[in-house]
Amino acid sequence: MIDQETQPGTTPETPPPAPPGSTVPTAVWQVRVRTKLDDLYQQLSALEAGSASPDRVATLRAQLSGVESVLGRSGVVEWLRGGNLEYAWQTIHSVERAMVGLRTPEELLGLLPAYQGAAAQFLKADDKVLTDFDASADAAAPARFQAKVQALLLRYHAASDEFHESVRRLRNRMLGLSVFALVAEVLMVLVQWRSRDVQLLKPPTDAPGVPAWRLLFFVLIAGALGAFISALPSMITSRSGGLPYKLPFQQGLLKLAIGPLVAVVGIMLVIGGLVETTVNSTAALLGVAIVFGAGQQAVTAFADRRASELLTPVTKG
Repeated sequence: MIDQETQPGTTPETPPPAPPGSTVPTAVWQVRVRTKLDDLYQQLSALEAGSASPDRVATLRAQLSGVESVLGRSGVVEWLRGGNLEYAWQTIHSVERAMVGLRTPEELLGLLPAYQGAAAQFLKADDKVLTDFDASADAAAPARFQAKVQALLLRYHAASDEFHESVRRLRNRMLGLSVFALVAEVLMVLVQWRSRDVQLLKPPTDAPGVPAWRLLFFVLIAGALGAFISALPSMITSRSGGLPYKLPFQQGLLKLAIGPLVAVVGIMLVIGGLVETTVNSTAALLGVAIVFGAGQQAVTAFADRRASELLTPVTKG
C-alpha cells in the first residue's frame, strides 16, 4: 500500500534526521539517561559558543550520539546483563570528565560543589579526592585544579559503576532464587499428583478424601499468604534509591517464592512429630502453614540486609 504518491520526475523527500532528545524512553533508567543526554548536549552547545574548540565539542557530541541507540527496547538477556545501561552511563561519565578540559577555572570553581555533592553519595567523607580543594590555591594553578576535578570525577564514576554492578548482581541472584523456588513448588505439586504411594502431607481428620496434591497446593497458597503478610511492611517502606533494578520488588518476589517452601517444610516437621503441636483440622493445617510462611523472614533476611547495605549510600538523607 502506497501512503503518498510521487509526482513524475521528482523524488520523495528524505525526512531530516531526528534531533537529540527525540527518542521516547521506555523505561525509568532510559528517562534518566535521556534527561542527562539533553543536559550534556546543552552544555556542549554553550561551550562551543564560548571559547571551546569546535572539533573537541564535535567529538564529544558524536560520542554521546552513540548512546541514542541503546534507548530502545531490550530483551530479557540484556535486562539481566545490563550492558546497555552500563554503556550509556559509562559513556556519559567519560564525556563529563572530558568536558572538564573545556571549562575555565571559574566555571569549574562554580561547578565544584555539585561535583562534590554527587560524589559524596559513593565516596567516604574523608576521601582525599573529595576534600583536597582550596579556592585560592586552585585559582592560582588552573592546570592542577583541572586535574584534581578530573580525579574527583574519575573516582566518583568508578565507585558509581561498581555500586550499580553490585546491585545488579544482587537483583539477578534474588531473581534466580525466586525462579528456582517457584519451579520447585510446581514440581512438588506435579510429583504429588502423579505419585499416590508417597504423601508429603497427611490429610487432617476432617478431610480424609482430599487428594494429597490438592492439600499440598492449598498449603503452598497459605504459605504464600503468610509470606505476603510478613513482607508487606518492609515492601511498603523500602526505597529503591532511584535505581533501575527495582530491588524492593525483587525482595518481595523472593519472600513470596520462599514462603510456601518454608510452610511445607514446617508442616512436614509438625506431622513428623519434631514440633510439639498438632494439626487435626484443615483450618489448623492452613493456619500453621500461614505461620510458617511468615517465618520466611528468617530465611530471606540475608537478602534484606544486603539490599539495605547497598542502598544506604543512595537513600540517605
